[in-house]
This record gives sequence, structure tokens and C-alpha cells, in this order.
Amino acid sequence: MGKSLKGWILLAAILVIIPLAGWKGVEYTSTDDFCVTCHVMEPQKESAFHTIHRAPEVNCKDCHIPQDNVVRMIGYKALSGSKDIYSNVVGPPDIIRTSAMSKGIIENNCIRCHSTTVQNIATTGTPMTKGSAGGTRCFECHRSIPHGN
Repeated sequence: MGKSLKGWILLAAILVIIPLAGWKGVEYTSTDDFCVTCHVMEPQKESAFHTIHRAPEVNCKDCHIPQDNVVRMIGYKALSGSKDIYSNVVGPPDIIRTSAMSKGIIENNCIRCHSTTVQNIATTGTPMTKGSAGGTRCFECHRSIPHGN
């Protein structure tokens, strides 16, 4: 086998293996099992289990990760995951704070799944920037739905 052919085979393998391995990583880090590997997430796992938003019907990613396109999803996972890793390694990990961007994503996912329920609710602007019902986000009134009390 010629040197050139070996190079092309190596390049082809790299172009196939790296994206597949990367996608497998994205899929794995989108599972509930991965999300609750940090002890700080145990109460969220437990409380979600006792609501209608429990696995296997609903998973962490269904609410907390952008669902509108794969590029946005991967970018958000990288940013959010980096912050989570930093927080859990450097600390303090026991305080969970939802960023403004995360709140917009959660709101958009509420509306995405419950569009027929909320179709008659007046919203102002886009859910990402202003929320629904004049600025109140779904989870502000329905706080106990996804994670219980």
C-alpha cells in the first residue's frame, strides 16, 4: 500500500471517527444518568421522579438543553457544562443558579412541549427574551411541576 493511500485512509478514518466519537459524547452527556453524577443534582433527580415530568417520558435534556438546532445545542452544552464542571471542582457546588440564558431555554422548551396548552395565552415578544404572559415565565408560576417542592 502506497504512502499516499495510507494517508488518505488515515484522513478518512479521522474525519469519520472523531465526529462519531464526539456525537457519542454529546449523546452520553445528555442522559439523566450523566446529569445526576454530581451529588448536587440528587435532589433534582429525586423530585423530578415524583412528577409527571419523569423519565423515560421526559429527560433532563428535554427541558434544560436547546432543542431548536444541533449547533445551538452543542454550543450551549459546552458552555453550560464548562461552568458546571468549574463550579463542582472549584466550588461552591451546592448552590444551583439558573442563568438568564438557561431560563430562556427552559421557557422555550415548556412552550415547545405544551404549545397546544399555551396557544391561547398572550405572550409578549419572544419567550427567550421576555417570557410569556407579559414577562412571567411558565416555571415562575408552575415551579413545583418539574421538580416538586
